[in-house]
Amino acid sequence: MPAPIKHFLNALLPAQQSWKLTLLQQWHTIMGNLKTHVTLEKINDDTLTLGVFNSSWMQELYLISPIILETINKNLDQPRIKQIRFKQIVQKKKKKIMNNAPSNLKEIDISLTVNEKNALATIQDPELRQSLYKFLVRCQREK
Repeated sequence: MPAPIKHFLNALLPAQQSWKLTLLQQWHTIMGNLKTHVTLEKINDDTLTLGVFNSSWMQELYLISPIILETINKNLDQPRIKQIRFKQIVQKKKKKIMNNAPSNLKEIDISLTVNEKNALATIQDPELRQSLYKFLVRCQREK
């Protein structure tokens, strides 16, 4: 039966490192509303490296880093973190899913060039031809 990975982490980490697991598990609670602007990137002995998506937020977080440090240490069994470092990271973009994509290709108002029409006409597999047509339409929409 499948089990969450957090059940196995306790067995993998030595007892003196279990505080790191606690920190990972409680990260969203510790950071509260700030969790949308910062991620936990690295735990290195007594130093945390936090990834920040925006340079303005990095400055704000740096200014309140003593408060963040205090909050983190309150949630651990003893004060373990002495320093917080910040680095700017790129936020991963979520893929857009086209829910209302046209089901019938003839309804699309995209005009193909003569070369594109000729190239599609030479493809004998109808599924491949239709897939390539959809790809061309999507490319033209994203321009």
